Amino acid sequence: MEDKGVAIMNKIRFSMLALFFIAGCTTDSGIKPRIEPTLDKHISEMRPLSRHVGLLIDPALRSFKQDEYQSDAVAGHHHYVFRIGEPLAVEIEKMARQIFTKVTILNELPSGDVMEKTGLDNVVTVSLSTSRLELGVEESVWRAIGKHYLTLHVSFLDKQSRNIFDRSLSVEGKCVDVVDLETEGGWWKVAGPKYGPAVEDAIEKIVFDLAQQLSAATGN
Repeated sequence: MEDKGVAIMNKIRFSMLALFFIAGCTTDSGIKPRIEPTLDKHISEMRPLSRHVGLLIDPALRSFKQDEYQSDAVAGHHHYVFRIGEPLAVEIEKMARQIFTKVTILNELPSGDVMEKTGLDNVVTVSLSTSRLELGVEESVWRAIGKHYLTLHVSFLDKQSRNIFDRSLSVEGKCVDVVDLETEGGWWKVAGPKYGPAVEDAIEKIVFDLAQQLSAATGN
């Protein structure tokens, strides 16, 4: 009877945990993986384009955070809050300042008159389309694999606000975190596997892709 009671309590705990997962409340109370991307080194090798460009990053992208939940016998039970938007926006701005001679950060899409008065040659708009994370653990080899599927929608406009290009950019970021038998049940159970590098990888890839697209669109 005691074993049966324990089993029932475990089922209740699991059900409550599942409901909490489904609720998916976005809070800042979870584990915040470190996300510190860097610019691809090839961006610094690009010849700066002699243009004054306005950069409009959707506010929803800048503030974007993603909640993910994990329940695993090896990794433990965790709630992660991936702060994706801020480092992504920062890297886009850094890239723009690297490949254009002058960049103005915009809060709204400028009219033709404003573009003429401010001397803007082009406007780049960036918004978030999709962000999907896969957090897995291969228990047999004590390995955690994180994947981040990221898609941005980007427009590049001329002085008349006509599209030079309007397209989606998609990448897959990936990371692997490995522990040994002595670490199992310790670090992972407390702080979870290190999945932040998967987001870093996706950000670095998509920012480099955007740099290439902008450079090609201007004939460089």
